[in-house]
Amino acid sequence: MDDGGDIPAPTSIAAHRANPEFDGWIWAVAEVDPAILDDKAERVNITLPRRVLARLDARARAAGETRSGYIAKLAIEARPHA
Repeated sequence: MDDGGDIPAPTSIAAHRANPEFDGWIWAVAEVDPAILDDKAERVNITLPRRVLARLDARARAAGETRSGYIAKLAIEARPHA
C-alpha cells in the first residue's frame, strides 16, 4: 500500500490451493488490524524547535510538498523494508 499497490481482496485458502500456480505451497492465516490500513487523515499537533521547523518547511517547499505531506512521505520511506 505504501508503495502504491492495491490491497488485494480477501480470497479463501481453498481458492488459492486450487490454483496450480501455488501447488505445494504451505498456507497460514494472519490476522490484520484494519486500523493500520486506514488512510483517513487525522489532524495532529506537534511541537518542534523553530530552527527544525524552518528546515522542514524549506525541504518540503523544495520537494513541492506541503509540510504534512513531506512528513508523511519521510515516515513512509523510513519504514523497514522486508
